[in-house]
Amino acid sequence: MPTTSAQEPGPKSVPNGGFPLPLSPEKISAEIDLLITLHLSLWPALTLSVNNSLGGPLSSQKRDWFAGAISSLLSSTPDSDLDVPYLEEFLLQVMNDEFEVNVDDESAEEVGRAILEGRRRCLEGDFRAVKELARRWKKRAGENGRNEEVRWQEVEGEETEGDSEEDEDEDEGEHSEAEDVEMNRVPDLVARPKREKVVPKVDEEGFTEVIGKKRR
Repeated sequence: MPTTSAQEPGPKSVPNGGFPLPLSPEKISAEIDLLITLHLSLWPALTLSVNNSLGGPLSSQKRDWFAGAISSLLSSTPDSDLDVPYLEEFLLQVMNDEFEVNVDDESAEEVGRAILEGRRRCLEGDFRAVKELARRWKKRAGENGRNEEVRWQEVEGEETEGDSEEDEDEDEGEHSEAEDVEMNRVPDLVARPKREKVVPKVDEEGFTEVIGKKRR
């Protein structure tokens, strides 16, 4: 009867001998960026908005910018403030501001939770979630018969005056200001306005008057 012996704890060796080197911050950052981009590409609400150009003729570019904005938000927000409700609110606000879509199916919460959980695993050197997302994305692209590419646009910091003037010269005349997408900063997260409570109006005869939305 064969017997097995427990292995001593310690770092695992690699096939060629020695031990694996620690992952570089650049590698981890790249995997997190890919994770975000894949989650957005697989988000039905955003995909529908892009396919129907609800964000205007630059809807696809807005999605690329969206991924970069989330990456910037995650890297600039303290972990103590970074939770699912915070990221969900950010996702909902961008969908509303950039695509004029009110996502009320709780999918933003699911996407936010998946991004934060995947990011945590990436920081620990576990990229299996990214590989699974890539597999799902490739399968969907194959079913749709599309030769798509995963794209991500970095959200840069403050630009210099010279850079701003050059960008204006290149973009002048290509599209109107209403179609421009602001790519150089993350939108500020603002609180949603609270809905006012509608008080029923009772007439002199004691009947309750129904108040329509327009009259509110």
